[in-house]
Amino acid sequence: MKRDVDRGQWSAPAPWLTRPVAFFCGLLCAVAVTVVLIEALRHNSQHAASPRTQMALPVAERASSPFPRTIPDASGALLVIPHKPQRIVSQTLGTDELLLTIGDPQRIVALSDLVDDPVYSNVTAQAQQIRGRTQAGAEQILRFQPDMIFVATYSRAELLTLLEAAHAPVFRFGHFDALADIKLNIRTLGYIIGEDDRAETLVQHMERDLARVREHIPRGVPPLRVMSYGLDGYTGGAHTTFDDMVQEVGAINIAALHGITGFRKISSEQLLQWNPEVIITSAARHALDDTRRQLLYDPAVATTTAGKRQRIIVIPHHIFVTVTHHVAEGIAQLAHELYTPECCPHP
Repeated sequence: MKRDVDRGQWSAPAPWLTRPVAFFCGLLCAVAVTVVLIEALRHNSQHAASPRTQMALPVAERASSPFPRTIPDASGALLVIPHKPQRIVSQTLGTDELLLTIGDPQRIVALSDLVDDPVYSNVTAQAQQIRGRTQAGAEQILRFQPDMIFVATYSRAELLTLLEAAHAPVFRFGHFDALADIKLNIRTLGYIIGEDDRAETLVQHMERDLARVREHIPRGVPPLRVMSYGLDGYTGGAHTTFDDMVQEVGAINIAALHGITGFRKISSEQLLQWNPEVIITSAARHALDDTRRQLLYDPAVATTTAGKRQRIIVIPHHIFVTVTHHVAEGIAQLAHELYTPECCPHP
């Protein structure tokens, strides 16, 4: 016993003084448990790494990763995939197109209603294999008894809330602003559905298509000054897929050059001041010529170098505003029309 000076009382000696062996054994056990917990947390953090980090791994390593697989979505929610999904529901056209390219149709139970719209869809024919559509709300989606649901950050907030409240297996895609995002989304979807090899093959095919486009770009000529400009007055600047498309074909996006980021409406005065050599826009397949004529009737457009030379390129929506590998077709058409002016019909 020793005297407690502050309280004026006697207190017992510390346990480690009277039972040193038991104390140090307990200490060693505590250290061991701590090490195990740290290792487990490290292991889980590796599995929960961002999709960009996970998809940077070699395809062989991704493909060999067993189920259950873990991956965070665009909202930061951690999705645990217990097994290779067998009842997949897609709520976006982008995931429709990817699933019908790298997935097994027998594992897809429903697609978005946009998949049947020829204005935007690249897979209207393939989609006929799948009977289910997700044009309604969460209740209808849940009736398909899905074990994987693909949505996007632009999906209706109410729908996402209801699906999450039902503890449905939801993965939310959220990056669509660059060609790199498209490749990432292909690999991510392939990882989730257990089709890593097919996803990588699709990415490689896309990269080969883009390489062929670059090979046919004229050398030793000044880059064309272009910009996107639609009937609604919007243009696309930096950090857009359009800007990446322009860079792929060796041109200069004037809007990005003037500090535009994302998509923004500009005035006729800005259009005249920037004076593009070529104006690029998109339209439904049946409205390409009509859209070109309407733009040329715009006094501001007609005054630009593009208007005077009738260099208005109109690309079909389905290969221009797509967020999948089909954008390579849009880039190929853009390059062809930029460097083969006589291919473009004039009004």
